Amino acid sequence: MMEIFREKHPNIRPQIDVQPWGGRREKLYAAAAAGTAPDIWFATTDTIPAYIEKDVILPLTDLLSPEDLADYSEAEIEAASLDGQLYMPLTDAEVNGIAYNGALLRDLGHDPETAQFATWDELMALGAQAKEKGLFLEAYTTFSWSEWLTMVHEAGGTVYTEDRTRTRMTEQPAIDALTRWVNEYQNGWIPPETAVGSVDEQEGVPDYWLALEQVTARREDAACIQDVEANPALEYVIGHPRSKDPSISPVSGVVSGQGWAITKQSKHPEAAVTWIKFMIQPEMIGMYNNLAGTIPVGTKAKEFWNPDPCVLEHVNRFSPYLFAGVDANTLWQESKVVCGPHFQAALLGEETVEQALEAIDKELTALLQEKYG
Repeated sequence: MMEIFREKHPNIRPQIDVQPWGGRREKLYAAAAAGTAPDIWFATTDTIPAYIEKDVILPLTDLLSPEDLADYSEAEIEAASLDGQLYMPLTDAEVNGIAYNGALLRDLGHDPETAQFATWDELMALGAQAKEKGLFLEAYTTFSWSEWLTMVHEAGGTVYTEDRTRTRMTEQPAIDALTRWVNEYQNGWIPPETAVGSVDEQEGVPDYWLALEQVTARREDAACIQDVEANPALEYVIGHPRSKDPSISPVSGVVSGQGWAITKQSKHPEAAVTWIKFMIQPEMIGMYNNLAGTIPVGTKAKEFWNPDPCVLEHVNRFSPYLFAGVDANTLWQESKVVCGPHFQAALLGEETVEQALEAIDKELTALLQEKYG
């Protein structure tokens, strides 16, 4: 891709510096403070508010034309924006969705080809069946923020108000979501180890999905290949979007991804914009994702993409049901740190659902006031 860029723009010579994942944000902030920030960097959507707060990211709304962005969906633009400003047009995205262990479904009396479990009642009935066989239904830790957001949206709600003045943690969808979670935990339908006490601890939770002891899981796009490579005995079945009940539109997960961002301290902003415009051309997005084994954004870009058939099926099934908006770009990192201990307390019976959500609401509202006024 660098060779193609140099052919098209011989007067621009990009130099790529590959950094480790850990501590990447802190290194960027330190470089910006020292006046040595790069012109551009490969950013992730979950940290856009922090990039803005640290004053390191340049808004791109006035630097990219509608033609430059014509291939993006509304949700893909929204996921890379904040308060109407576009900051980092995506080159790839995660498409989260539901998978089942087909062999376990069959053992529980369900046909993997037709079973959907599209509502919570159907899912809970499956959990009771799984428990009788000594299996777990699903697993998500108390610091799985995207899982919590998805569950609240499945219940027809949101976590934050559009104007970011308050949370909706004490409203019925959040109550329904945490009540479901507590019931699953106390019924033994999710592993006891998932009630972790910190972000780091969730890395040590056993993988019952790959151990073939868990019926369903929320998985990313290429998991249908990667999981089977990790355990060839896994009969991977792609599921369907879900909602609490038929009156609520189903959802599959949060729009999230990666893309190029320009630093405010960039010494070569015009060259950086040229690089971004090159990288977000549909054929370049398709090429990048073929090389990286990731999922392209946009519609036309997928014409230049050659995925495994199961990855394509996953993306086609779940992409239309992803959500973005205020929940995807408000206090992402801070929220899970605040909520995790209270979620844990609710699962362990140390707080009621209402107590946990009221405490969360109070702490998060204070953060909203501090950050947004």
